[in-house]
Amino acid sequence: MTGFLGGLILSILFGAVLFLPKTALANEGVINLRGTTSKGSCYAASIFVDGTYKVLMTCRDLKIALSSEKNIYVAWVEDEAGKQKRLGEIVNGKLSTLTDIKYVRIFITAETSGYGNKPTEEVILTGFVEPINFGAGIISPPIITPTPTPLDTQLSPTKATGQVTESQTGLGSALSTVFKIALLGFGILLLVVGVFSFLSRRRSL
Repeated sequence: MTGFLGGLILSILFGAVLFLPKTALANEGVINLRGTTSKGSCYAASIFVDGTYKVLMTCRDLKIALSSEKNIYVAWVEDEAGKQKRLGEIVNGKLSTLTDIKYVRIFITAETSGYGNKPTEEVILTGFVEPINFGAGIISPPIITPTPTPLDTQLSPTKATGQVTESQTGLGSALSTVFKIALLGFGILLLVVGVFSFLSRRRSL
């Protein structure tokens, strides 16, 4: 009985490990660094590539130097256990580097040297890793294809009959006009012939 219960518990644990959803990487995301004593701000992005984490950072409105001694800005990472590691020196407001630590926070300090292994207590900016919001994406609107309206190419019987009647009427009117013109011309021709005949007879007398 004890062996059966032990096997059942092991099966449940094994299934939970296999089928429970995996958590996202804690240090793959975006970081907004803000401070309470500084007007400057930084924005960083962290992406997991080939076993390491690529970190890109850009900063705005950071003072050139807080003092004559502390004139170098250095970025640090911190994991869940509180372990801190130097990330790199910010030069001209930019930083591009790699790290293998699973950090949850990035903070920036003013240092006298860019090669120290421990940060000073004066934190200028700090920010926690936030997951990347990919959003819902862009939904394309459906394409509406217009439906062509069929054209009525067939004439109704009434319209067809009316068109034939109008054609016949026009043809008859044209023939009548031509006949009248021909008749008038023939009359004029007879009149001219009669006049010439009369003049010829008068000359012969």
